[in-house]
Amino acid sequence: MFSVLVLGATSALAYAAAAVAQRMAALRAAGPRGVGLRRSGAWWVAVLLNGLGAVLHTAALRYGSLVAVQMLGVLTLVAAPLLSSGVLRQRMTSAQWVGTALTVAGVVGLLALVPSAGESRTLDAGELVGVGLLTAGAMGVAVVVAAAARSVTVASLAYAAAAGVAFAAASALAQTAVLRVTGAGSGTVVSSVLVAGGVLFLAPAGLLLCQLAYRGGLEAPLATVTLVNPVFAVVIGVAALGDRYATGPLTVAAGLVAAVAAARGVFLLARAETLGAPEGSRPQVAAPGGHFWGIRLRRSTTVTVGATSEPRR
Repeated sequence: MFSVLVLGATSALAYAAAAVAQRMAALRAAGPRGVGLRRSGAWWVAVLLNGLGAVLHTAALRYGSLVAVQMLGVLTLVAAPLLSSGVLRQRMTSAQWVGTALTVAGVVGLLALVPSAGESRTLDAGELVGVGLLTAGAMGVAVVVAAAARSVTVASLAYAAAAGVAFAAASALAQTAVLRVTGAGSGTVVSSVLVAGGVLFLAPAGLLLCQLAYRGGLEAPLATVTLVNPVFAVVIGVAALGDRYATGPLTVAAGLVAAVAAARGVFLLARAETLGAPEGSRPQVAAPGGHFWGIRLRRSTTVTVGATSEPRR
């Protein structure tokens, strides 16, 4: 258990630092002389920190259950605003502190009510296909909502939700891979290929979706990722790993209270970031679609992903 705590907590700190670096990269890309992410030092720092966090997170999955390790990710939501305040020199408002506290309390409450029901085990080929379809469906809905949104805040939260789903599924697959490599699990060649392919796709996809989400701020998208990640991990546990959780009236009621608290926290963070932005400094989504890697933003009332947006005359 000690190994899980140390590895999980250190991973959360690495992810928090990566989130701040990604937010810095998004701010620099959106400036009047914004550059593409490939030329942003903050972006490459974020990539390295995310890689470090992933390695530590994967190691923690060797010693603990999927839900238990995901629960430690809540520390990211606590550490990131503190790091952001120091690095970006932006003081958190009282509304942001309250929103962060509510989100953390809600996530901890939800996870405390649904502890892992069994020891870690690997996914077989059929379960891997099921997890893949479930993940694709959830991510697809979130990305469509983001692409159709006219508000950058809504798009940001939708991209963050998709990233949370991607990270949760990648963690489930990574746990299967680690257990097989260390001899604690077994599987066929086909299932091993599915695991490797899933991790190699989902991990970068989550990183890129987070970068899109951080165009709308830091705290609210990060809170959304932190909330969706463990919740979707619980869904995977129930749907594929055979986990079973208490469903008594008191448990359900407490779970609803925790969910409302977390949702209220995300709402407060999103509203605080929107109201706290200077007039005209927060771009609006003009059109969906485009190519992420070529993001280049200018000071304008519109943003186009994959192409240069023209200032409104």
